[in-house]
Amino acid sequence: MTQKATILAIFMVVLVLGMETKETQGQEMCHDLIKKTDCDDATCVTLCKQKWNGNGGGSCFQIVNLKSCLCAFPCQV
Repeated sequence: MTQKATILAIFMVVLVLGMETKETQGQEMCHDLIKKTDCDDATCVTLCKQKWNGNGGGSCFQIVNLKSCLCAFPCQV
């Protein structure tokens, strides 16, 4: 049952980020997962912008005991 919750959590994060970044017309969005032991949204956004040269954004989510940061950015970066 934990595996189903994990898959559902990942699917929901990708779906939300996909809807959030849909404003970038005609650009395919890529994703990168930064695993952390703790995560807050402000730090996640900052990490993603630093890693991907100011493009895209990020969001935190938790799977079991691991909180992770999921970055979304234009694939051309």
